[in-house]
Amino acid sequence: MKNTIALTIAAVLALGASLTSTSSAQDAGKVDFEKQILPILKESCFKCHEKEHEDNGKIKKPKGGLRLDGAAVIMKGGKEYPDENVVAGKPDASWLVKTMTLPDSDDLAMPPEGKGDRITPANIDLIKKWITEGASFGAWKGVE
Repeated sequence: MKNTIALTIAAVLALGASLTSTSSAQDAGKVDFEKQILPILKESCFKCHEKEHEDNGKIKKPKGGLRLDGAAVIMKGGKEYPDENVVAGKPDASWLVKTMTLPDSDDLAMPPEGKGDRITPANIDLIKKWITEGASFGAWKGVE
């Protein structure tokens, strides 16, 4: 009887350890917004899409009313596409991805010509994966 109880406890502990390591492995494969997505946005998007601020005596407002410097405003979107900027779970329905994948000749292609390098296909795939996974920002809030 004692051996059966000991074996049962050992089996339960082994199962628990297995589930924990599987969960950690799955989390490790998830896209980390702050480490992987935020640097892309900072490099390619913040120049035109950050909170209103003064720059060399001029007030700079976010283009199209779209800010990408805070979690809530990324989800909110801009004036033209307020509810479709990022659609959690649906990268193809997310305006953020659409504008990054438009041809250079399109007026809505982002970033526009002369405003920085286009986002690489690998980084677009990473952004799509982040959105597919639910567009989680983790603890990052950004600018309110």
